[in-house]
Amino acid sequence: MKKFVCTVIEKLEYVDYALVIALWVIGAVLTILGFPWITLGIVAMHFTELVTIGLKAGKRGGESIFYSIAMCMMFGFTWWVPLKVRTNQFDF
Repeated sequence: MKKFVCTVIEKLEYVDYALVIALWVIGAVLTILGFPWITLGIVAMHFTELVTIGLKAGKRGGESIFYSIAMCMMFGFTWWVPLKVRTNQFDF
């Protein structure tokens, strides 16, 4: 099951990026309207991912620390899962 999920995420990487950007835009609009909880939730979730797995995945994948921070904070697991699959960091 894990291999299937990782494969689907890798195949749909750019669709995932578009959906995450749309979620950020929705969060920004709602924040302007006085409902910041979606944006705060995304930031908290992505920061947790960054600290626990994003930096390690980026380093092992050959990415710079600044690139890893930017991509993990922007896209979260839709960035690091395909990176880990491409660089054979997953053992199934």
